[in-house]
Amino acid sequence: MRELQRHINHRNMITFLDLEGTQFSHEMIAIGAVKVSLKKDGSIKKIHQGYYSLVKPKNKIGKVVVDLTHITEDDVKKNGKPFRVVINDLKKYLGREFTKTLWITFGNHDQRILAQSLAYNLDAPKEDVQLMIKHSFDFSEFTATFVRDENSNTYSLANLLKLYGVDFKGTQHNALADAINLAYLYQAFIDHKEITQNEYKKVLAKQRHLPEPIHNLLTRLIVEKKSVSPEDFDESIKEFLQ
Repeated sequence: MRELQRHINHRNMITFLDLEGTQFSHEMIAIGAVKVSLKKDGSIKKIHQGYYSLVKPKNKIGKVVVDLTHITEDDVKKNGKPFRVVINDLKKYLGREFTKTLWITFGNHDQRILAQSLAYNLDAPKEDVQLMIKHSFDFSEFTATFVRDENSNTYSLANLLKLYGVDFKGTQHNALADAINLAYLYQAFIDHKEITQNEYKKVLAKQRHLPEPIHNLLTRLIVEKKSVSPEDFDESIKEFLQ
């Protein structure tokens, strides 16, 4: 898809990123990142071994997040790394690609977690974190332009994978598993253009902000499955302007 290629911008490597954060302060408590080599057409050439770490927050995790992620206070105290160390580990993991990669997330909450973690950790490399935020790409927002459920809501990662015929592998809300499955979704989106095309028709048919003549013609095409001619277009405009 040309629109996706525009965001990738001829990169030969991208990074899929997922973060888990505290309930109230939204500090990072876990990170999963997977670097992916791309072919010239933007499809995946190779999924590399991922990076995962627990992270020590300054504030409490919160019961809702503990229940969701199964990450406890004891887990981060015993096995978590300081935020600055995690960012430095990411730089080592990506090497010279760190400043060039595009960070693909599912939703914009990951960017908020990065910003909040930086605010609570003044010893962290500020420019590196800001670069990650600047070069991030919300794949959920991108796909929502073309694919939505029957109530016009955005899909969860697991449900969007299912729509494209891919089973979620691993445990949901595990940062590394979510990052890897996001890579699978990216490839499925490229491989199954026919699914995107069919779903986009449904999205267009529900658009209410389109001019009435256009909306009426789309309804005939998509919902009523009737053909539309240039003469029909002229007539639709004529009726609207009467």
